[in-house]
Amino acid sequence: MGKPSAGPVAVAVAAAAAVLTATVVVAMPAVSALGGAAPRGDVTVLVRKDVKDLTPAQKAAFVAAVRKSKTVPSPWTPSISYYDQFVYWHRQAFLCSVGWKKSGNWAGAAHNSPTFLPWHRQFLSMFDTMLQDVSGDPTITVPYWDWTDPESTAAVFADDFMGRAGDPRQQWAVTSGPFRRGQWKITIHDPKVLLEGYTAPKPYLVRNFGAFPPGDVSLPTASEVRQTLDGHLYDHSPYDAKSPLDKSFRNRIEGWREAKDAKCESGWIDQSQAEGSPHVMHNVVHLYVGGVWEVGDKISQGTMAYNTSPNDPVFFLHHANIDRIWAAWELDGGSHYKPKGGAPYGWNASDTMWPWFDRTINSWFGTERNGYRYASLPR
Repeated sequence: MGKPSAGPVAVAVAAAAAVLTATVVVAMPAVSALGGAAPRGDVTVLVRKDVKDLTPAQKAAFVAAVRKSKTVPSPWTPSISYYDQFVYWHRQAFLCSVGWKKSGNWAGAAHNSPTFLPWHRQFLSMFDTMLQDVSGDPTITVPYWDWTDPESTAAVFADDFMGRAGDPRQQWAVTSGPFRRGQWKITIHDPKVLLEGYTAPKPYLVRNFGAFPPGDVSLPTASEVRQTLDGHLYDHSPYDAKSPLDKSFRNRIEGWREAKDAKCESGWIDQSQAEGSPHVMHNVVHLYVGGVWEVGDKISQGTMAYNTSPNDPVFFLHHANIDRIWAAWELDGGSHYKPKGGAPYGWNASDTMWPWFDRTINSWFGTERNGYRYASLPR
């Protein structure tokens, strides 16, 4: 299906058309040394910046494009918005029907799985394309949130960008910034069958920073990032949340520690870890931003703690940083994707991934060959 016309570019976008990125044109080979088809010919390489380094005009352009994407029909599912298409894909990635069923365990299409990094890299690339489509600006790209840097965190949760934490007097609803309650409506939620014992998800953004009973959780540190980067093996059997940390960069960065066997509950993969085990890296950022807390005899969660976490645009800034750390690992001698073969279709290096089935997993290794790089990398 063809993509819908974006129509006239919003005045706010046109006024803030200052380039979010620097661009470089490089000649790319048809096939990468890592294997898999790469984009052919000259590729314009966009530079993803730290949010703290964006100008006010650049912030405004990004915000305007994200907000507009909520008003444009999805080219894949016209009954929902272009933005909500990404929320829908992310939710459906937890279905057992698209997962890798093992003996007593599961790996998902996009989580607790070796596909975690390439799947989200493609997801972010397609999000960039959406922003470019709706804004009319071919240089716009998602910036990253370096959650190890307080200045980056302050820039993300400023009133001119993502808005602040929620208001405890309003059930932790976000009441500041362009995505505040009344300005950003959530229409796609986790399935009801998964919400027994939880309060009902809200139709607006909810953030209760750091809340996680019995205490709190914190954002990852620079030291934890360095520890994550230490080791050159991409992944290792059993290729799920139980992959050994000393042999699985993917599992170290995804953040599973003392994982239990995943279960298929009412058609959805349910992955958890031992009570009291640490929540780290990718996983803990979701918990930190959304928060988890008790309300009477039920549990409440913020938007970023659900399977529909892309409802909060902070999701994309967070995953850009995860992708940035992967990019640093790749350039520091990280190994090839595994498994190369022997897994069901969709998890081997030369396979394509659900739900797009267009590009091979291997083709997503390397950022510049895929049209972007990061302004700086962690060390």
